[in-house]
Amino acid sequence: MRRFSKCQKGFTLVEIIITIIIASILCVIFLQFMGTSMTGSVETVTMVQKSLAVEQVMERMTVDYRRLMAEDTDPLGALKSHIQNGNQESSDPYFGSYTVVYNDYVLFSDDDGDGVYDEGSGGDKILKVTISEGDQRLTALFTG
Repeated sequence: MRRFSKCQKGFTLVEIIITIIIASILCVIFLQFMGTSMTGSVETVTMVQKSLAVEQVMERMTVDYRRLMAEDTDPLGALKSHIQNGNQESSDPYFGSYTVVYNDYVLFSDDDGDGVYDEGSGGDKILKVTISEGDQRLTALFTG
C-alpha cells in the first residue's frame, strides 16, 4: 500500500472552488462593462445617421435657395414657404424628413429702431432656419 506524503504537489478542492468563484465574479464584471459599451455604440451610430440626414436636408434647401435667387423676385419668402411644407412628400420641392424648429426672419438692424422688421423699412432680411431630426439640430441663415 502506498502512502501519501505532505510534500505532494497539486491543488486542493478548496483552492479550485475559490479560483472558480473569483473567475466567475471577474467574468460578470467584464460582461457588464462590455454590455454597456455595446449598447452605447449603437446610439452613437444612430446619432451620426440623424446628423447626416439633417445635413442632407439642409443642403437640399441651400440648392433650392440658390435656384430661387436666380428665378424668383422674393427668394427668401419663397424659401420660407418651401421649408414650411418641404417635409411632406406631396410638396414640391420635397427636401426630406425633418421637423421645423424655427423658420422666420431675424433682423439685426431696422430703420425705426423698434426691433421689428417692417417690409417698407429697407432693412436687410435674414431668414433663420432651424430643422431637426430626433435630437439632432441644424441652423442656417439665408440672406436676401
